[in-house]
Amino acid sequence: MNHLTRIVALLFLGMTVATAQTAAPTLSQLTAAIDKARQEQVDALAPRSFAAAVEARDTAARDAERGRDPQRIRTELDQGFTALQRAQAAAVAARETLRTVIATRTDALGANAPTLAAEEWARADDRFREAAAALEKNDLKNAQRYAAEADVLLRDVEMTAIRNGVVNEARGLIAQADAARVEKFAPRTIAAAKRHLSQAEQEINRNRYEPGVAVNHAAQASYEARHSMYLAKLIEATLEKKGEQAGVEELILSWEAPLREIAAAVDVPARFDNGMQPVMQELRKQAQEQQRENQRLSRDLQDRNDQLAAMNTEMEKLEARLGGVSQERIALQRRVDAQERLRANVARIESSFTADEARVYRQGEDVVISLTGIRFASGRSTIDAANAPLMNKVRDALALFPDSTMVMEGHTDANGTDSANLILSQDRADAVRTYLVNNFGISAEKISSIGYGETRPVASNETAEGRARNRRIDLIIHVR
Repeated sequence: MNHLTRIVALLFLGMTVATAQTAAPTLSQLTAAIDKARQEQVDALAPRSFAAAVEARDTAARDAERGRDPQRIRTELDQGFTALQRAQAAAVAARETLRTVIATRTDALGANAPTLAAEEWARADDRFREAAAALEKNDLKNAQRYAAEADVLLRDVEMTAIRNGVVNEARGLIAQADAARVEKFAPRTIAAAKRHLSQAEQEINRNRYEPGVAVNHAAQASYEARHSMYLAKLIEATLEKKGEQAGVEELILSWEAPLREIAAAVDVPARFDNGMQPVMQELRKQAQEQQRENQRLSRDLQDRNDQLAAMNTEMEKLEARLGGVSQERIALQRRVDAQERLRANVARIESSFTADEARVYRQGEDVVISLTGIRFASGRSTIDAANAPLMNKVRDALALFPDSTMVMEGHTDANGTDSANLILSQDRADAVRTYLVNNFGISAEKISSIGYGETRPVASNETAEGRARNRRIDLIIHVR
């Protein structure tokens, strides 16, 4: 035990003694201290002293039940606390001297070795405790020898636990799939499960102390086995219900359905007359474009953050140069505060609308609320009661910008003639403007309206979903 370790151990001992001397120890206090020490693995790091503490506690408990002399019980409790103090001090030394094997033991515990490899764990942990007990007796030579042996045993038991846990789970699922005869309906999938299981077993034998690859293969084997059972059940049920030819068609249509929903959500026409591949390629393209857009927005956000940081730096320089608050600094601070308020307000508005109701974004210094969820009857511009909840959210959003002016923009899809759409979009923009003025008391002078017809689409007019997104009211808030 080196000088630093002795100091730490003495500190532990001193603190515990001081605590014990503060008041007469009780059985419950000693039990709580033992439980806490066990949670800190003191029972494994200092088994001899820890066992002595437990024995003293148990003796005191028996004597208390028999009504023995209280002074005798007090002495036994004192002995228990003293033994526990020795255990805690010895544990400090063990954590330093046995650092390597403790890390190996922790890995085995992480693999749930006590449950998944109980017998092997018991042998390995016994040898670890022998090393810790030898260290308690200052028998460094045997402590190091037992620690080296425990390290090997614990590494082996970790591998056994991994095999019994992850790999055996895959084995069990594959056996379940074989019993269900899934190979008849999902031969490729169950074959993939067995291939991954074989690779997992090979990796465990090849790289005994690097289980990561084996774990990944075993997890994939379990997934493929479950997947095969799902596919087999689905295919068998469909063929029995529909017949072979109709059943195959039913399966293909069921696979197209979720792909069609995804395509509609991102405004991609979903046509499967040439199979699924063209649609998937277009979706991949859209995803890549969206990723690039997200990156651009992230850069824009970073630019704005940099601008705010630069403004703060400029304020600090002004204050340092002028020796206090100046008109320039006050003006600059107001600009910073205004930007922060605007960002917070936009975030608050955005969170108040669902994705189906509106899209909120910044457009320069303006805030745009694109009301895609507002509903008009075909060819009409009347705002009915069904739109009231959405309009109430618009009212709350506008309340965040009391001094701003607004423009209500009406937009339609491409169905109908250009002139009819232009008139309809103007009528709808006027209707929303009137609603806000009449129902929420917003000044008519602050709101203007304009219709753009079909000239500013935000989505494809080739799909029903795209046309629905194009039929919208855009509320442009000129922030002041």
